Amino acid sequence: MDISLKDTATLLGVKRRLPIFQPFLLMMFFPIEKVFGTKYIDFDEIDERLKLAPFVAPKVQGQIMRKEGMVTKRFSPAYVKPKHDVDLEQTIERQAGESYGGSLSPAERRDAIIVDNLKREDASIKYRMEWMATQVLLKGMVTVSGKDYPTQIVDFERDASLTEIKVGEATWDPVANADTADPLQDLEDMATLTDSPVTDVIMDRLAFNDFQKFPAVRELLNNQLNQGIVSDIDLGPSNGEQVQLKGNVNNFRIWVYTGYYHDDDDNKVFFIPDYTVILGSQAIEGVQAYGAIMSASSGMVESSQFPRDWIDPNTDQEYTETQSAPLTIPKFQNSSACLTVR
Repeated sequence: MDISLKDTATLLGVKRRLPIFQPFLLMMFFPIEKVFGTKYIDFDEIDERLKLAPFVAPKVQGQIMRKEGMVTKRFSPAYVKPKHDVDLEQTIERQAGESYGGSLSPAERRDAIIVDNLKREDASIKYRMEWMATQVLLKGMVTVSGKDYPTQIVDFERDASLTEIKVGEATWDPVANADTADPLQDLEDMATLTDSPVTDVIMDRLAFNDFQKFPAVRELLNNQLNQGIVSDIDLGPSNGEQVQLKGNVNNFRIWVYTGYYHDDDDNKVFFIPDYTVILGSQAIEGVQAYGAIMSASSGMVESSQFPRDWIDPNTDQEYTETQSAPLTIPKFQNSSACLTVR
């Protein structure tokens, strides 16, 4: 049996050939990847507020305008380290998908186990990134906490008016507030507050169920359906069924997102809470930022992920582990907003 360990270069090569899990909100609003050469993530807040060009007399020198202000912030991200064992007992048994009687050697089965571990670890990290992307869109901030890591709040200082909770007769209750609530106007009003034109509105299933029951909304959606515009969108076998494009309402694409994860107690938790609506613009220019991984054996590893494979000398057990130091950063934080509609 070949039990030679896979080095990091080999593992990275394997990961590059694996199917890529594509979290919906992360890929839509945070498509840019940036890897830092230090354990810190440095990001700049650029003041993009525009002012009117000042009037001056024809022969008077131009007036100096204040340049873009820049404040450099530094954050040392927590690591994520999904880890799995390589069960050598499984290498002598037929694996799922293998022909009856066995067609693989023990070494080939071991490689298959390692590949499966890497897929699970990559997906686990991507799920964490999706969670962080969602927190930015919901709250304009990310709270980072974990075992042996002091809780830190990374506040991107989104304008407070871009987070709103509807109450009383303004909630999207299609029965009690049929004559007082106006979901279409709510979307338009919130969109006027963002720094960039809102292109996409993402709702959880309960918010959309209420939304579509208002007559004005239903009329628009029916018009879209009659024109053949409404369709489900396929984002691949991993999570395509969790994303539906419901159609265009005014200038917004309306999506329903039911993506979820399981917490430490194995409870199912939706990324977007019940009765929640996210308004976003791809002009947010979100970044998937990664700090370098500090490794005793490999030094400073400048990579979004650092997979490794080793045998614990105390137990003689082989493990795989993928480390990452991620943070999602909105370049223009006021290009998203959030409504809680009930």
